[in-house]
Amino acid sequence: MPNHATTNAERYKEALTPSCETKAAYMSEFSIDVPMVDEHGEEFTQQIDVPWTTIKEIMATISKRAETEPLKGSPQ
Repeated sequence: MPNHATTNAERYKEALTPSCETKAAYMSEFSIDVPMVDEHGEEFTQQIDVPWTTIKEIMATISKRAETEPLKGSPQ
């Protein structure tokens, strides 16, 4: 029977691995507000979804750091 730490580690790895499941879960989950001006000079904010490619890059960076960085407080 797997222990709690192993199960959590597997869940984190799955959540940070690009797949159809993570794409479905994360698409439209993240956005940024971009200030804009219309043709009449009126200011407004447009919400732009973060592209899947950018989400995958973020996931890869987090995964790489988790694999290479020592845990805080652990001996080096």
